[in-house]
Amino acid sequence: MGVFKLGGLTLKSLFSKRATRKYPYEVRETFENARGQIDMIDIHNCIFCGMCQRKCPADCIVVDRDESRWTYWPYKCIACGACVASCPTKDLEMLRDRPPITTDNQTTRVYELTEEEKAEKARIAAEKKAAALKAAEEKKKAAAAKKAAEEAAGNAPAGE
Repeated sequence: MGVFKLGGLTLKSLFSKRATRKYPYEVRETFENARGQIDMIDIHNCIFCGMCQRKCPADCIVVDRDESRWTYWPYKCIACGACVASCPTKDLEMLRDRPPITTDNQTTRVYELTEEEKAEKARIAAEKKAAALKAAEEKKKAAAAKKAAEEAAGNAPAGE
């Protein structure tokens, strides 16, 4: 009797749809909440604060503020998303897909600003700092003038 069951199962499998996929050619779509790997949206918005590096439990991110460089090792990443959640500029995103395995020379991603971009970013920061100093100085002068006016009003004779 067991032979007949096996034969029936074989014939059924022969004429029915396959249970597996031809993987490299037919890739299944990833789930909506799947976690793949981290990607830098725009390096120009990054302030190189290092929050992502401090929050990463796998130490797969290195931020070099002096060189304006952000380095990421995708194969050390555990895809927890702590760096994405901690980024103050929201410049990191969690991709849904993982890329295929690569060779050793492609395992690290480095994002850095060019020398011109570094100079432009430094110039903008210097302008903001100068504007803040100027505003603070004007506020200080206005406070001193107000204080002098109050003292002059307080020292004025009562009969006038």
